[in-house]
Amino acid sequence: MQKLILAGLVTAAAMYGQAISVGAIAGVPFTNLETTTTIGGLAYLPKGPNFTVGPTVQVNLPFHFRVEFDALARPTSFHVSNLIGNTSATEWRFPLIVQYRLGSKAHFFQPFVGVGASFEHLYQIKNAITSGPGSIATNSPGGMLLDGGVDFKLGLCRLSGELRYTRQFNDSILDLSQLNQAEFLLGARF
Repeated sequence: MQKLILAGLVTAAAMYGQAISVGAIAGVPFTNLETTTTIGGLAYLPKGPNFTVGPTVQVNLPFHFRVEFDALARPTSFHVSNLIGNTSATEWRFPLIVQYRLGSKAHFFQPFVGVGASFEHLYQIKNAITSGPGSIATNSPGGMLLDGGVDFKLGLCRLSGELRYTRQFNDSILDLSQLNQAEFLLGARF
């Protein structure tokens, strides 16, 4: 117990004076979560809306580094030609990113690059397929991501625009998942 308290105090001391910002992030993916394909004479068609939204937290660290954690929700849906209804779910993605800010804070804008890990979870699954293509292969695949963008400082608010590429290591939806995802995101943090 004493080691835990000591670790907490050391961590708190290291975080003292570091800026923590919270906000929201939203964006548009370049691709659907599922591919359009035909398997065994059945057509699988993506039907989900293309948007991503969620809260974000950033902790500034020394030497132009910062850590970002997001909780991004994205609806997903696909239709199978022999089924009456669509299979749908909400994909929650939890990226943890280490970013490096280029240049100095004195400028109106500041570019950044980042690398991190991403974990995904499907929630509120409706009309799930129980076996074969389109079934839930794994509900929590992990992946890696690359990130780059620009921060704009406007008083107490910081706006950002970024491109993010995520590569999932496993299918979440058997034979239909797009393992490569790219998206454009806009963020506002305070």
